[in-house]
Amino acid sequence: MHSSSSSRRSSKPTSSHSRAGLSGLTAQYRNGQVFLQWRESGLSPEARLTVWGSSRPITEKNCRSAEKLADRLNSNSAEDWWRDVSSFVVTRSEEQKSEEIFAGQTAEQETGSPEKQGFVIRDGGRPIPVGGGLHVHTPMTPAETGKRYYAVTCRDRGKAAGFTALQKPVAVRMAPIRPIRISDSKMPRGSGKGLPMVILLHGRGGGVGVDSLGRPLGTHLFFADRTLGWREGLPFKFSVEVRSDRVDVTFYDRVWIGRIMSPEEQLDVRDGVKAISSFWMGYHPRIAESLLGPDFICDNYTERLLLYLIHWIRDYFQTDPAAVYLVGGSMGGTGAVQLATHFPEDFAAIRAQVPICAYTWKPSQIGGNTSVWRIQCSCGKFSRKNPAKMPDGTDLLRYLDGARNIARPEIDMPAIFASCGRQDKSMPWANNPPFFKAADRARQFLSVYWNDGDHNMSANLPDDVKQEQDAASLFRFRRNAPYPVFSGCSDNRDYGSGDVADGDIVGWMNRGIRWETLADEADRFRIKISVAYPGIRYPVTADVTIRRRQKFLPKPGETVYAKIANCVFPVKIRKDGLLTIPGIRFGSRRPVTIEITRGN
Repeated sequence: MHSSSSSRRSSKPTSSHSRAGLSGLTAQYRNGQVFLQWRESGLSPEARLTVWGSSRPITEKNCRSAEKLADRLNSNSAEDWWRDVSSFVVTRSEEQKSEEIFAGQTAEQETGSPEKQGFVIRDGGRPIPVGGGLHVHTPMTPAETGKRYYAVTCRDRGKAAGFTALQKPVAVRMAPIRPIRISDSKMPRGSGKGLPMVILLHGRGGGVGVDSLGRPLGTHLFFADRTLGWREGLPFKFSVEVRSDRVDVTFYDRVWIGRIMSPEEQLDVRDGVKAISSFWMGYHPRIAESLLGPDFICDNYTERLLLYLIHWIRDYFQTDPAAVYLVGGSMGGTGAVQLATHFPEDFAAIRAQVPICAYTWKPSQIGGNTSVWRIQCSCGKFSRKNPAKMPDGTDLLRYLDGARNIARPEIDMPAIFASCGRQDKSMPWANNPPFFKAADRARQFLSVYWNDGDHNMSANLPDDVKQEQDAASLFRFRRNAPYPVFSGCSDNRDYGSGDVADGDIVGWMNRGIRWETLADEADRFRIKISVAYPGIRYPVTADVTIRRRQKFLPKPGETVYAKIANCVFPVKIRKDGLLTIPGIRFGSRRPVTIEITRGN
């Protein structure tokens, strides 16, 4: 994905083709993108700009025959809105702001935006001037390459308000696009070589471009192409920290829509801003215009964006491709479950605190909200009669049904550690039991703890569960290493039917599993497994499935032989390729050693 930086600058911009409002268009090409800048004067906040491209010179007369590259740009688009608190904060009064806007922190009394400045568009560069426009175009077809001309038009309050165009073309080609380093820290290629990558997905109130003191955040800026947002050129920020034992990545789930939604569109007061959250999924392609329907579409822009950036970070920093982990709470935990079950080949394990495991119309018995209302904020107020669809016609709730997504025994899903509260108003408990049941039936690794707490229940986890869910503890899982999965474990508690009063009020599934792989060879597999935590009662029995075997790969239908102590018995490989040894008994904390061979 990383390409060498090459740059070409157009000759001096024309002035004969400009008039009051817009002037001075320039173009620079580098790393697969064209950076367009221009000057503005006298435009109102209601002004909307359009960017055009063509293989021929563009004039006011022939402009409409050129290709429309981007529409509905705001005036003063060169200013870095990530540094402006008002992009994220819903102001209820002069003194009071949205209580969650700083991801759980209360804004300090003197909090304000940093001094206005433009975007940084070169690695470690200086901000560009404010008071003008910026658009970043990514050519994606051969027809958009070669010698290209560009122009910008504007309409302000219903009237034409300006035009500016290049007089001489800029040379453009297709090449991998990459993020821009905006921090002062040097981050050379390969600086995270061989290290695991831990990705943090923040909760609903996070993703703010400044901290609670108004200081700007983020180490990298990425201008997306037209497949990664409602229009091309949307800027996204994230942070990378290379530590001695791992590379930490924090993404910011904010999308610039350039307007304040009407009261009819809003379901959550926090969406009354110009940079909204997508719940780590996506949003309506026309979100910059209206969410009032009549059709409700959700394109999974955010998932595609995250995967693109994760792959770039992995390749640039040269992290261990078999050791990529997701960590998140609330909206972040929800995004972790979605990514893990939609793209299992990319992740080794995840930790999801109080996630939504499936989006359904089941109301919360505590607060009355359904889980669906979370995505109605970015997709519109769809209903059972008028459901939301994805661009290919797939029902959105079907795509986001975690129980359905994890119920694929033939696929090695990332190991999932989760915690949930029965009294959680935000994430209805009713959606959890079907997910737990589906994971157990599909013999996927799910270790979950629940209690009678609310959305902050994770603060009261037992010490052993906290330790097991610590990010560093996830490193024992790798995409290229075997691990055991318990199903039908006798130590599991009853999660009930979904009613908050049904089943064990405090409980868990698959708690305290430990293992050591002793051999993974073509004809022999050997593993040592134990299960232990404070207060456990033995004996414990469970069916054990060995997933992600690397060399011991008997075919479906083949019979292998398992040996435990002095007992040898046949085990048939299932049609889905799973190797499951039924009814293993753990009588104490001492590990059980299992040896499996091809041949008696």
